Amino acid sequence: MSRIDRFSRRTLLKGLGVGPALLPMLEVEHAYAACAGTSGPKRAFIMVWPNGMISKTGSAWATTGDNFTLPAFMSSLEPYRADMILLDGLNYDFVRDSPNPSGGEVSGHACFQGMLTGKHYQSFGSSTANNVAGGISIDQYVANALKTKGYKGIPTLNLQSWSRSTARLSWTGAAQAVIPEFDPFKVFKTVFTGTTPVTTTPTTPGTTPVVVVDKTKLMRKSVLDNVIKDLNRFSASVGVADRARIDSHLTFVREIEMTLQATTTTGAGGAGGTVTPPPAGTACQPPTLTPTLASAATKLAENFPAVTKMHIDISVAAFAADATRFVVLQLGDQGNPDVILGNLGFKTGGQDGNTGDINAHHSIAHRNGAEKVTVDKWFMDQAAYAIGALKNVTEAGGKTLLDSSVFVAMNNMRTGIHEYTGVPAIVAGSCGGVFKTGRSLKLTGIRNNNLLVSIANAMDVPTTTFGETSYGGELAALKG
Repeated sequence: MSRIDRFSRRTLLKGLGVGPALLPMLEVEHAYAACAGTSGPKRAFIMVWPNGMISKTGSAWATTGDNFTLPAFMSSLEPYRADMILLDGLNYDFVRDSPNPSGGEVSGHACFQGMLTGKHYQSFGSSTANNVAGGISIDQYVANALKTKGYKGIPTLNLQSWSRSTARLSWTGAAQAVIPEFDPFKVFKTVFTGTTPVTTTPTTPGTTPVVVVDKTKLMRKSVLDNVIKDLNRFSASVGVADRARIDSHLTFVREIEMTLQATTTTGAGGAGGTVTPPPAGTACQPPTLTPTLASAATKLAENFPAVTKMHIDISVAAFAADATRFVVLQLGDQGNPDVILGNLGFKTGGQDGNTGDINAHHSIAHRNGAEKVTVDKWFMDQAAYAIGALKNVTEAGGKTLLDSSVFVAMNNMRTGIHEYTGVPAIVAGSCGGVFKTGRSLKLTGIRNNNLLVSIANAMDVPTTTFGETSYGGELAALKG
């Protein structure tokens, strides 16, 4: 394709006034397809939740080896065994080794803010939510390198299914927290529209009007409606492969947008048991959230599962569009004392000391029994849903989005009793053939830093150490 044609693509995007996510990666456009013709550019998706991945009294992690056995609560991951590396377990030594003159808590909860930095804390706070990271997190580190290499998309998407804590995972530097976005409507707007419709709503006479996002207007009039004629004309001028990719991408962006207009429901992938992977050829089957759902409502416990699923869906669609290459999704905070998973049958039951509601995630984790296994299964189901969503997007050359990506599920402790050593983790996707999948590994003396170095190297950001340099380099076992 000629320089004029390539230039016209960029000119079209600029002229339409929309984000680059309205077009998929095109094989002939290297600005949007770094590995055109074989697979897409590399992406990383880190999902984090608290309170352990297993129960002290009710469950165990997968067996070790190539022919590993998954316990019942991890059964939703079975279809992806060939795509995964199960890790057991990581050590968060930085929380133990950080200078601690104030006598701050040293526990699994306390290591949350440093999980992606691997750096000694700048300071411990009066509560685990107030610990201050001592360095940059891996998502921001990789994003900075990608920008230096010329990547023009959104550097990172930092998302959260809400909880009340101010604990953060992502940091641009010591004490420089990145505030995650909990509202999927805002995330959708950021990724797929590029403009912000607003409505001025008067408060009381004589006061300054308040400017708010009019979600009803935003979602009722499709962003695609505004540009579909130009996109169709553009599609007609490219090759068959590019045309198919444009059509496929526009279809699943439209699906996300249309389901934002539907009636609110609770639940998400795996909410009631079986996890249904997204259909092949699309990025997702998005959850149903009303366009009039106020931002405050996205903080309600009953919407926690739906918001989680929407964040996953939009993240995968953004990857498919090459609108971003790194996503960090935190499912709550360092303890989740407010997260009551009503979709699993739990109801508000009063306060349980400083652990929150007696039926919330935190209190259930402390009891470490059958209830925790039920909750752990739900979180495993979300990981399975995300892996399936990545696997069911086909890129150039027949590869999938998962083939060119790495998905990592992490936790801040082993079980619900605050251990910050021997912590399980899930790695899925070979990230372009870097990792040897289909295995379950028992780790000894491996720190979270080593996993972070491996992520950076897999993303083609050469890194010798990350965080505390004395903790060593990459986790070589991931490569086989």
